[in-house]
Amino acid sequence: MAPLDSYIVREATEADLPAILEIYNERVLNSTCLFIFDPVTLEDRLAWLEDSKKKGFPVIVAVEKNTDKAIAYASFGTFRSKPAYNLSVEVSLYIHLNHHRRGLGRLLLAELIRIAKNMQLRTMVASITSDNSASVALFKSFGFTLAGTFRDSGYKFGQFLDVAFYDLVLPDTKVETDIPQYKPFPWGSYVFNN
Repeated sequence: MAPLDSYIVREATEADLPAILEIYNERVLNSTCLFIFDPVTLEDRLAWLEDSKKKGFPVIVAVEKNTDKAIAYASFGTFRSKPAYNLSVEVSLYIHLNHHRRGLGRLLLAELIRIAKNMQLRTMVASITSDNSASVALFKSFGFTLAGTFRDSGYKFGQFLDVAFYDLVLPDTKVETDIPQYKPFPWGSYVFNN
């Protein structure tokens, strides 16, 4: 079954936060993709969603059509806080373990790239632990290239971990001011077009 046969993509709402929290905390506790050790709270995810909206960044979810439950989410946010970096973003994409290998990563990443182009962003960055071969393959399949690796820069589960940075340059970005600005994500009017 193709992803769109049983899932829809839409902007995240506060009602999605418990499901997003479940996905996020499972990765915190059981993977090296997040460099934190303790689960986060619902209040933390609410602050993150509100901050994304305030800054005009997207948070999108894939939800099961029959339950309307979020089973995957993707977002991007500030890469670095200095204004010269305004057109660069860092990507996050997480899928519930029961829904891996169904094409949702490809679906959500393609949509994030489309959104980034519409927002007139220039560079998308993904930081991936080097042992996460599935994520590396996904991002490379969309044209992300290895920009560099920080060796032994993280430590989790008794091991040092390399972090590889992959980037995708969006060539059609137009800059019309001295301090670059992006077009905010259209919260409240976003429509997924596949």
